[in-house]
This record gives sequence, C-alpha cells and structure tokens, in this order.
Amino acid sequence: MKEMLKFLIPILLIGCAQNENSRNSFDNTILEHEEIDQNIPLEIEPYADPEVVKNLAPIREQFDNLAITEKSETINPRMTSFAQQMAKTIYEPVKDKVFLMAGWQLTSTLIVVGEDGLIVVDPGESDEASARIMSDFRKSTSIELPVKAVIYSHRHPDHSFGAAGMGVTQEQVDNGEVKIFAHYQFMDYLANDASVVGGILTERTAYGGATYLGQNKEGLVHAGLGPTFAGGKISFYKPTDIVKGQLETKVAGVKIVMFEAYGDAEDEIDVFFPDLKHVHGSETTQGESFPNLYTLRGTKYRDLVKWYKGVDNLLEFAKNSNSFSHSHMRCWVGTDFIVERIQNYRDAIQYTHDQSIYHMNQGATREELVSLISLPEQLKKDPWLQEFYGSVEHSVRNVYNGYLGWYSGDATELATPNFHRKAKLYVSAMGGVDNVLKIANEAIDAKDYGWAMEILTHAVRANPDNKDARNAKAKAMQLWGYEQSNIYYRNFALSGAKELDGTLDKSGAFDFANPVIIQQFSIGTILENLRVKIDATKATDADFKIGFNITDRNETYGFHVRNGIAAFYEYVPENADLILDIPSNVVYDFVLGKGRVKDAIKNGNGTAKGDLRNLDVFASYFDFSKADINLSSR
Repeated sequence: MKEMLKFLIPILLIGCAQNENSRNSFDNTILEHEEIDQNIPLEIEPYADPEVVKNLAPIREQFDNLAITEKSETINPRMTSFAQQMAKTIYEPVKDKVFLMAGWQLTSTLIVVGEDGLIVVDPGESDEASARIMSDFRKSTSIELPVKAVIYSHRHPDHSFGAAGMGVTQEQVDNGEVKIFAHYQFMDYLANDASVVGGILTERTAYGGATYLGQNKEGLVHAGLGPTFAGGKISFYKPTDIVKGQLETKVAGVKIVMFEAYGDAEDEIDVFFPDLKHVHGSETTQGESFPNLYTLRGTKYRDLVKWYKGVDNLLEFAKNSNSFSHSHMRCWVGTDFIVERIQNYRDAIQYTHDQSIYHMNQGATREELVSLISLPEQLKKDPWLQEFYGSVEHSVRNVYNGYLGWYSGDATELATPNFHRKAKLYVSAMGGVDNVLKIANEAIDAKDYGWAMEILTHAVRANPDNKDARNAKAKAMQLWGYEQSNIYYRNFALSGAKELDGTLDKSGAFDFANPVIIQQFSIGTILENLRVKIDATKATDADFKIGFNITDRNETYGFHVRNGIAAFYEYVPENADLILDIPSNVVYDFVLGKGRVKDAIKNGNGTAKGDLRNLDVFASYFDFSKADINLSSR
C-alpha cells in the first residue's frame, strides 16, 4: 500500500477561516476575482493571418456578411474579429469543378460538378437557405445541371434538412434519379435525437444557439462555425445508400470515396474525390475552432480516442489532396498546409484526452482538471484552434464523466441534501437571502460574475419566485456573457439571463421532433420510442398488454405495461387486452398530431380485437404533453 501511495499526488485543499465580516460582505482579500483569461492575444485573427490567407482557396465571388461584425461593449472583441471572415463566399478550390458555399447559413455546403449533374455535401438547415445558395451558385457559375446526389455528413440540424431547396424531390429519390448517401447508423442516431431526447435537446439547442435572442449586439453575434442559423421550412429524405467503413462509387462521372471518420457526431462520414484531389473533412475537423469535444447543448459521450483516430483516417486522404474543405467556414489549398493544420487539430484532441487521463490517475477530480490542463503554446497559438466554439475547459470535464461518471469518490456526494433543500441550507448558512443578495451585488460590482452567479443560484433555487434574486442572477449572467469569446458560453448566459428576468420569447426553436423528420422513421422505431413517455406514477401497478398488426407492411409490435415501464416487443404479446389491425398511415397520423387511432378505426381505417375502450386505458399510462423547460431558474 505504501508503494502505491508514492504514485498519488495529494490534493491541496485551500481553506479560509471565516469571521463575521468575511461572512457578511464581499472580501477581495479572501475571494479574489479571477480575471477572465481569453488565452490567446487579440492579434491572432484567423481571417487576417497572412499564412492562413495565402492558403485559402481561390474566391469565385463574395457577398455580404450575415454575422454581427461591428464592435460593441456587449460583445467580446475577439468574437467580432472572428465574425469578420464569415461573409457569404463562393470558394473554388478546384477550378470549375469544386465549389464551397460558405456564409449563407451555419453549414458550408460543398457542390461538386459532374458530367451531367451536381453532387451536394450537406444541403443545410432549411429549404430557404439552400435555395438561396443554389440561386447564387447558378448565377455566379452559369451551371444549370440538376442535383444527382446528396451526401449527409451527419444528422445534426444544420446539415441534412435543405435538399428540397436545391430542387430535389421525394419522387426523384424514390425513382433513383437522386441518391442520398449517409452513415449506416444515421437514422438510428437521428431517431434518438428526435423521439428519445427531442424535448430537452430542442430547448438546450435553442439556448446554446441563441435562437430565442435574435441576431443582434445583445444576442447572437454569429453561430460559432458560421454566421447564422438559417432556420425555416425543412425537408428530409431518408438515405438510399449507406456508408459502412468505406464506400467507393461514381456519380455523374465523378469518382467518390466516402469513409467513416468519427468526429462531432458518431455518424460522421468524410468524402474524398480522387480525380479532383479534394477531400472534405465534414466535422472530423470542426471549422476554425478548437473542436466541441463535448457540446454544451447535450450529447452522449464523444469518444476522444475515436475522434483523433478518425482524424488519422482523414489525414491519409489529405496527404493525397491539393485542397480541403469541411462542413463549416473556409477551405484550404496546399498539401503541406492542409496536413499541418489537420495534424495540429488531431494532436490537440489527443493532448486533451491523454492529459485528462494522466491527471485523473493522479487523483484529480472533474473540476480540478479545468485548472490543470491547457494546450501547449504551439497548439494554443494555432489560429485554427481558437476556443470560439469548443473549449479545453468544458471538454476535460466530459472526459472525466466519460471514463468515471459523475462520482468523484467522495461519499459527501452521496450524502448531499436533495436539490432544493441544499439550496435553502446554503442560503441559511450565508445569513439569509438578503445577505446573499448583498454579497452577490458586491461581487457584480467587482466584476466577479461567476461567484455572483454561483451564490445567487442557491437563492433562486431556494425560492424561484424571488424576483430580486432572479434579476440579480440575470444581471450577473448577462455581464459575464458579454465578456465571452466562446459562442456557447455567451449564448447560454444571455438566454439564461432572459429566462430569469422573464423576457425570454420561446419561439422559433429548431424542433428535433419535426414531423418532416418523424415521418421518415420506421413504425417500429416510432412505437418503441414511446416507452420514454411513460408516466411511471400511473403505470406502477399496471398489467396491460396491447398488440399492433401493421397491415400494409406485415409487421407486428406490442407493449406490456408493467412495473412503471412500457416493455416493447416486435411481436403481439400473448393474452393481449387489445389488438389493433391498422395501416401504417394511422400510426404516422397519430404521432404527427393529424388524427387519433380510435377515430381511424371507427371510420373503418382499421379494426380492433377486444374492447376499443382499452385504447384509452393504454394511452392513460403516457404523458404526451410538451414540458415547459427552464435551465437557469431551477
């Protein structure tokens, strides 16, 4: 045991003796304000760095900039500096053949010209945005060829939902005139986002993307990886061809190699055009920023080892390429420059992972990792690795969670009072809510916004109706948000501030459960994912079985509601209380809010074996209401 202890680094605990004055006032000798470290001096400006500029792809045409580029006291100057290179631009890395449309939306759309048609990588986030892209592309190039293939690099909202705006129809997809390529697990992960965690993802994405704030000097400046999120009507076509490992094909006379390359999403694919010597890195490299190794909007664990090995896979194609693009922002030319940039990107990911593990094995907790890990200078100063979107700080916390989970090993975390009681105890220990407000306001005056937010959270949590506490926390969050150069930090803070002061207009969010998406899922996927809507308080003592025969697809499914769960089967359970024989359109109409199953059966569109009133019994176990979710005032 003594030998083992030699390898452990003791954790230094810093304690401060409290007297009455330090307890009741903000004492800068004890609670020193930590100046915000933006890490990189302002003179590192990716849009102006001469080494970067000379390796940008040639520009075919440039238009206006949708980002906020004017300086303001409400915007960190690094953020507006970064915004200045987001103008709508048609880059032409391969003359007359490859065009990157950057700046029309969050995603940069790649268009490759073939013999008799176009290949589009990532049509984007809405039909309106993709229609504008295609219109400007055709005007600038005079190319009127139709789209022959669409490649979804992955399933995130800004990549795969604008194909109709580019002229693609469902009929063309169905008859094989247009191919839709995607990762073999694309639909599985999309279903998870849409019908499993769609509710909370919709809300957190709206906060992180500043959807509720609007684009202005007090709200969204840019979207981190592009000038804006161009929301609107969406379209979605289910993939016709899948990529597992590597897929080589030819579309419109153009050779294409699509390959798995883990990155911002588990279902990531990258694209290589061997005859054109061009490689598209999708979000295996994530724009012009340190990558979002964990996204604050919420996601399953992003495996950093898989990610940097995905970059290794991309590197092998980059070594044989003269030009490079990715799904966000500008593209590069020059093999040596491309390889160096991608290799630095890869090394930054491995460094973050390996140093997190190193310190974890020395006993460091999740929060201690934040101050222990910083990129080495040569990576920190790389203009393409600035923390405008991802950050080392919030990534290392997730490495800890990914390997060890939330628990640090201190039993205090197991014995901690429950959520609201703990807040009330903190407020009481600090001398009551009035004293908390006094300390917080002094902290705000001293620009120590993080400390003010910390203690005011307890005051709000202890009494969510306390307007003074809510407004004070809102003020601290807003001022802290104005200081940030990372778009997620800013947007979550400013959205949270408006939630607290009651001015947040919750409209216009991207709906992860949009009917356009849901209607492309299989009946089995739709029914199975109903299980997460079960209201356990109503189903604890239940013993109810139901079966579904999908008559037009020869498919069978069933549920057994018991013990507070809805157990799902791909068969009709024995001794079912009710069996429904219905066509698939009845199920789709139900989940899309277009009609009730009971009404369809009464109108002759299906039959029931058993008492149809049991359908109401089945439905009573579920909660289909839409929750009003608050993130900053809980």
